[in-house]
Amino acid sequence: MKTVRAFIAAPLEGSTFDKIVHLQQELAATLPGIRWVQPQTLHLTLAFLGDISEESLERIGGSMLSIGDSFAPVDVLVGGLGAFPSLKRPRVVWLGLEGGRPLLDLQAAVADMLRKLQMPWDDKPFKPHLTLGRCRQPALAIGQLLAPFTQRQCGQLRISRLVLYESHLTAKGANHLPRRETMLTGTPGCRH
Repeated sequence: MKTVRAFIAAPLEGSTFDKIVHLQQELAATLPGIRWVQPQTLHLTLAFLGDISEESLERIGGSMLSIGDSFAPVDVLVGGLGAFPSLKRPRVVWLGLEGGRPLLDLQAAVADMLRKLQMPWDDKPFKPHLTLGRCRQPALAIGQLLAPFTQRQCGQLRISRLVLYESHLTAKGANHLPRRETMLTGTPGCRH
């Protein structure tokens, strides 16, 4: 049975996106040894599915429509640079997102949908962030170089759609192919 690597995410758009790309370019000039994510692939992951069958992909895509009908677009503040697992031993450089209860509820709805469909996914605690780059080798100096950027604010983004992506890993990074999309068209403050 053919499987595809997949995830559900909110793509980025708007003027704040340009500020994020500018920050990423500043970081690239300052930080050696990091493989930077291509700007066109930046996104907020709501659920990483891993390798799933085409049939499962179709079932998930169909179920995403009910989430779109139930949620209004979500505004998020973008800022605060960090690293996983920590600034002292960075492997992933990220930019934080703060969307309050509406963003947490949106992610919880995606998780509930996957549970109802009995789909496996990476259900680590949700920490809203944008992955900007990955360190090839953890180095203490990188953490020190990141320190001046930790309080950087980029503005506000509006999450207005969810996309089910198929992901292909290449030597130059990941390529993401949108397989299904749903707009968030619900009424603000009111869930069906």
